[in-house]
Amino acid sequence: MTLRVASIASGGLDRRRVGVIDIGSNSIRLVVYDGLTRAPIPLLNQKITVGLGSDLEQTGRLDDAALEHGIQAVAVLSRMAETMDVHNVELLATSAVRDAQNGTEFRLRVEKECGRPVRVLTGDEEARMSAIGVISAMPTATGIIGDLGGGSLELVAVENGQMRESVSLPLGPLRLVSRSDSSISKARKIIDAEIEPIEWLESRLKGETLFVVGGAWRAVARVHMAHIDYPLRIVHGYAMDRRDARDFGHMLIKLSQGTLAQIDAVSRKRADTLPWAALVMDKVLKMGKPAGVQYSAQGLREGFHFMQLDLATRDRDPLLSACMDTVSSEHRFDDHTGVMESWMAPLFVDDTPQFARLRHAACILNDIGWHEHPEYRAEQSMLRVLRMPWSVLDHMERAFLALVIFIRYGGSISDPIADIARRLLSGDQIRVATTIGKAIRLAWALTGSQGHLLARNPMSVDDDRLTLRLLDPDSIPAKDRMERYAASLGRVLNLDVDIIVRDDEAMQRSGAAQ
Repeated sequence: MTLRVASIASGGLDRRRVGVIDIGSNSIRLVVYDGLTRAPIPLLNQKITVGLGSDLEQTGRLDDAALEHGIQAVAVLSRMAETMDVHNVELLATSAVRDAQNGTEFRLRVEKECGRPVRVLTGDEEARMSAIGVISAMPTATGIIGDLGGGSLELVAVENGQMRESVSLPLGPLRLVSRSDSSISKARKIIDAEIEPIEWLESRLKGETLFVVGGAWRAVARVHMAHIDYPLRIVHGYAMDRRDARDFGHMLIKLSQGTLAQIDAVSRKRADTLPWAALVMDKVLKMGKPAGVQYSAQGLREGFHFMQLDLATRDRDPLLSACMDTVSSEHRFDDHTGVMESWMAPLFVDDTPQFARLRHAACILNDIGWHEHPEYRAEQSMLRVLRMPWSVLDHMERAFLALVIFIRYGGSISDPIADIARRLLSGDQIRVATTIGKAIRLAWALTGSQGHLLARNPMSVDDDRLTLRLLDPDSIPAKDRMERYAASLGRVLNLDVDIIVRDDEAMQRSGAAQ
């Protein structure tokens, strides 16, 4: 997938609200998005637990009580969408309705009650729609995407964002408990029998990443975060290496019902699924031998949303689109992202593509905290970026951009409030983020709100010197502040700083960089 960037100022965002009602084996969920955008923000995420598939394995049918509850739940959520003035709501049904003998009855009654068609997905459609949801957030994903629902497990091989083989297996926790009579040893044999025939599993997954989707697996991540006192409580982008994931899974499998009931990181119903979800994941990890696991909050619903976008919107970079969507509605001055990025480029001639992309994102977000109180601008802006409701970046990227903005507004890496960023970033990542933040801070000292003037005050790096040439010194609003910020940037880069006015007179030469 080739990703392109759109201008902040370019209109064309379809901000009509759209929604999807996902009729799953365990729960029925309405998600309403803020529009048909590349990085949509959920305005509402409402779940009703029904357990449509709880007796499916034993009877082949949706339980009568669950069926009635399910119809009522869809009707309630459908009316809720109407009150929110949602432009379009789609109803998607997965394995329980697909496999049940009375699934057609359920579908017809829902359609009559709600006046909306229900699309019953095949196993292949469900697998691929979930994979598209993950790929929409991680366009270069390589490995296998696994989506564990209440009734089924979908596995899709991906290579650089392109889908390859796929399979749908009846291994959701609800169905697995029923098939095994709640026996862990029987469940292992069932899982082995379903997964071991997948010939492409190891070849596609070995040394790559298992991208995991689904409420039961996300519950595993939440419990692990609490277990290790992880500094961020956002599941999307959370990563574990294979050994840690297997060790933790083995611990969950052995937990008694009494111990599960005491887990407060997830709901009681989710806690009950932990051993079964861990069993399935352990088999995939053991057989596939990936380097690690990465959790995704994006799956089937986001995949369906992505499929509604036009091709040009799909091709946009999800992170950069999220940044642009955020600032487009609240920026106070003209967009100078491109000018700022070009101006600081001499500092980053050896940038990796990853850092170059994050630098671009940081330049888009450079003024995101302008409406915060000046005394708390650095702290509030950092926390806002760190906790953005985006599902298009991993935890390193969150911490990196948050630290950039913190430094941009005068924060210090030694400040206790920056502890989260320090814990999530390597030394090199901290250095680059600090450099970008100080460069943005210097840019604002040079120009104030007139970002177009940056081109009149270029920077260059030669050997051990950073040179700032002031071709338009009379436009600089605060020269003393500019000098301090330039010296601070030089110290981060371990460079002496020369500030030259109009190319013909030396204004300042700093001492040796510290």
